[in-house]
Amino acid sequence: MASPVASSLVILITGCAQGIGKDAALFLARDPQRRFKVYATMRNMATRQEELKTEAGDILNDTLFIRELDVTKQETIDNTLKEMIEIEGKIDVLVNNAGVYGNSWWETGPMETFYDVMEVNYFGCVRMTRAVVPYMKEKRSGRILQISSVCGFRGTPLLVEYTATKFALEGFSESIAPPLRKFNIWISVFQPGYVATNKAKQFGDNATAGVAAAASIIPGEEERKIITNMMTSDPDIFLGNEVLEPKDLAKQLQDVILSPKPDFWYQTSQQVKRLARETFVDPTGNAIMNAWLKQ
Repeated sequence: MASPVASSLVILITGCAQGIGKDAALFLARDPQRRFKVYATMRNMATRQEELKTEAGDILNDTLFIRELDVTKQETIDNTLKEMIEIEGKIDVLVNNAGVYGNSWWETGPMETFYDVMEVNYFGCVRMTRAVVPYMKEKRSGRILQISSVCGFRGTPLLVEYTATKFALEGFSESIAPPLRKFNIWISVFQPGYVATNKAKQFGDNATAGVAAAASIIPGEEERKIITNMMTSDPDIFLGNEVLEPKDLAKQLQDVILSPKPDFWYQTSQQVKRLARETFVDPTGNAIMNAWLKQ
């Protein structure tokens, strides 16, 4: 087994049991130039690490290291960071990826769903960011990549709890980014649409199919028809059949990690860029309301 490059960037990624986190960890750890040492973390090591170990193959414990970390439990965050600093002496990049969806309808489901989704998607990112910033300030260098969503800037009728957490994450990130740049710590917020991970494919082969499956949580027939029609009748209203491959998103993450002065926002596809332009060009918000209501 070859020795890691001495100047490798040390990267911590949360939520690597599946989906974007796992695919990004493998992509970065397999960099032909061996520029990265990736700590792929997950909250349930007992049942979820074997798949990642198998896919990692000979890069396991070479450029890819699997560790337990639950973003809702401060002790696991502290333990993992302590080990990383003892071994590596630094942390160059944090990718805040861990996230969950709500599994109930906002109007009739338990309030606990709001708390649970916010605990992971928002407070988990706050905990992680607070934990790594002191080390980055000491080195006066760092990158924090927040995995938000198209739902982070465009309200989405079907994903109310999830959308609320992504709006919160974006507000937090935009508020702390300017002063952190004075320490050469750059925050970038990624706003992907549909990414064709194995996790996403459980709901369908594209965003439209995922909407149809997810709409089953709405209890009222009339409202279920209204929401499903809003989300699927016009492909341009949300994401339609647009699909982003995980490797393409991982490549975008890599480019930002290596950029000397990365942007703050990254829409990960042309369709998401178009939705962002439509959202921010109208200060009244009426254009967005009318776009939904015409469906």
